[in-house]
Amino acid sequence: MFYGRENELRRIERRLALLNFQAIMVYGRRRIGKTELVRKAVQNRGKPCLELIARRTIPSLNLSDFGEEAARFMNAPAFRPSSFYELFSTLLAYSADHPFILFVDEFPFLSEGEEAVEASLQKAIELNKDKARMALILCGSYIEAMSRLVESDSPLYGRFNEILLLKPFNYKDAGAFSASLPLEERFRYYAVFGGTAFNLANLDYSIPFEDNLIEEFIRPDSFFEKEAVATIRNEITKDANANAILELIASGVRKYKDLNERLGDPGKDNIGRYVRKLEELGLIEKSYMVSDRLERKPLYCLKDNLLDFYYTYLFRSTRLRERMSPRVFYENFVREDFLTKYLPRKFEEVVKEYCYRENGLALPLFERAGRLFYHAREGGREINREFDVVLKNEDAYLPIECKFVDRPLTDKDVEEEIAQWEGLPFHVVRHGFASKAGFTEEVEKREDLLLIALDDLY
Repeated sequence: MFYGRENELRRIERRLALLNFQAIMVYGRRRIGKTELVRKAVQNRGKPCLELIARRTIPSLNLSDFGEEAARFMNAPAFRPSSFYELFSTLLAYSADHPFILFVDEFPFLSEGEEAVEASLQKAIELNKDKARMALILCGSYIEAMSRLVESDSPLYGRFNEILLLKPFNYKDAGAFSASLPLEERFRYYAVFGGTAFNLANLDYSIPFEDNLIEEFIRPDSFFEKEAVATIRNEITKDANANAILELIASGVRKYKDLNERLGDPGKDNIGRYVRKLEELGLIEKSYMVSDRLERKPLYCLKDNLLDFYYTYLFRSTRLRERMSPRVFYENFVREDFLTKYLPRKFEEVVKEYCYRENGLALPLFERAGRLFYHAREGGREINREFDVVLKNEDAYLPIECKFVDRPLTDKDVEEEIAQWEGLPFHVVRHGFASKAGFTEEVEKREDLLLIALDDLY
């Protein structure tokens, strides 16, 4: 089954429908679903397609393999290209009378150790593009390498008609993989396994969630532990500092200053380049306070749920897990914290994502969404208030209290939360509540509240 990606699919198909030369770049982290997206678009268009998959080997072997595939595709047995320029220029010329799609997967492997590949492709395009009727699709998992293709000093700069950075599914689209399950179960799967298509497609949704979690992730050397480790190795190689940053963030060290102090000399910037790389790869992200217009005080959080669970519970517990059954480890070292801290935190993230999606639609229009912290000393006592999801438009605030509890929110619960804002110097236009278990009938009748239930999220 093919899930989601409607917008990306539409963008690729629109280019494939054109008769002149088109160049499309699709990139993103491994396992995200790039190849399946391209194949689906090609299938929907019904055009002939030559798919070439680069291997991590010497350039001459890739050239030989590509030449053989191209010869079969063009029905030209004698074709044996001596260079990548000859390969690409011949295919472009062939397309003038035989329109087709050329899909080169894992393109960065093709250019490893062969700097002339990009220049050869650029030269072939320039000399043949006016007559060519080819749609060229370059795909790759190495974000840095693919990003360099569109930089100003790259031979291929300015040659692409469409560039798509494929990201993990959001919580709603990820839920399509487990659509037969109750909404709370869909949320739990997303909270642990994230929005990577490969992960979601390799779960057995016919067995209970906890059984999947224990056997497929918590068990030492499990399928998803290997996936988490492979993600880290592929994206950040074996960089100890980047690994340490991920672990510290998962453990609750979320301020830049604190991370920097834990990883070296407090007087130096020890982590700047590692943090930037992790952000570029989509492994971590910043969370800002809505009252901080200059965005100077972010907190860092893990953006990838699979890595978040891995670093929170498993990374430092390999030996401990080996000394007991995975179920015993889960029951004694994971379950309580997972239910009372991890899932509520993920629930807040999903609610914020819902707010962005429904901004100006199901929700009032707002400019910013984030945390709000208030600290003051009044009458000899300190006042500390922290709110995790607050919408802000100019000087008007709409806080959304998130409750991941097993009972409906009552009117008493609502009034207690509203009381937290009394006396604070913020203009609250309305109070919002998001509840996993919904609301009592009394609360649902109130017109002064913004209420968000699981049904609304999905």
